[in-house]
Amino acid sequence: MRIWPLIALGVFAGIAGGISARLFSGGSMHWPELPAQLILNPREEPPPQPPSRDEIARFVPDQRAELIRENGDSIAVEYSSVILDPRWIDLEFFGGWNREFEANEDSEALLFFTGPTFEKQFGRGDLDMALHGDLMLSNGTWRAGNRAAAAGRAYIAVSENGNLEFGYGDLTPSREERFRLFIGGLHAFSHKDQIPPSSYRGVYGEMRLADVRIVYALRSDGALELIETADGVHFNDLKLLVEQRNFKAAFLPDHASKSRLIVPGLRPWSEEQAIWVSGGKPSITQLPFMLRVLARDALPQVQ
Repeated sequence: MRIWPLIALGVFAGIAGGISARLFSGGSMHWPELPAQLILNPREEPPPQPPSRDEIARFVPDQRAELIRENGDSIAVEYSSVILDPRWIDLEFFGGWNREFEANEDSEALLFFTGPTFEKQFGRGDLDMALHGDLMLSNGTWRAGNRAAAAGRAYIAVSENGNLEFGYGDLTPSREERFRLFIGGLHAFSHKDQIPPSSYRGVYGEMRLADVRIVYALRSDGALELIETADGVHFNDLKLLVEQRNFKAAFLPDHASKSRLIVPGLRPWSEEQAIWVSGGKPSITQLPFMLRVLARDALPQVQ
């Protein structure tokens, strides 16, 4: 009888028995670790790529809404708008009293629009102007010269992760940390999700004429829609337009003679536009500052 097969069989049985005893006694097996070069790192998702300029700022000209007043009369409101993706925009202060034709030629900008209300204060800053609301924009922060107005009015803001928010009050330290863009000093025209706090005072009293032409609107998809109405839209008709469009909120930045909505290459500022904005007196149109909208190259890395 050959001895080697019996020896091999005995060794195998011993190893198998040891493994079984280890497992049934509650122990665990320790397998040799794989070489470090064989362990693959988790695959990182590439950062989102910027959309096209047309997707970031979609210009929709020459719109028309058929509305019914409370007395049953019908009214047609004409308007143009730009729909902005708040995640992909930067806002800059575009100071100066007479820069509309410069804005017309700005191929880098997506558009320009009117900022919040202000008052003339000679000797205050380069523009002799006191803001009624705080501005925190991509190119700096401007505090309201009228602090009571800033605290008693409304704002729109964009958070670090790109969400658009409509709220009430001024630029507090906590809001300064939470937002990357802030436009204060606004009139809360309508807001379905919030009741104005007792501190809210608003901007306008009873208005019946076409005193406001620019609307900042919060759409149900989270986008910001900037509307400029045509000439002759009365204040109460503007309310009907906002209700028909079913916006989540709509705030107003300024009065008619200061309204601007300039889309370089598509909707430039013209003498004809200046005439209807000013009610036939273009000499008073050189009053506002504007906000300049730019496309962002990348989204911020939010912790």
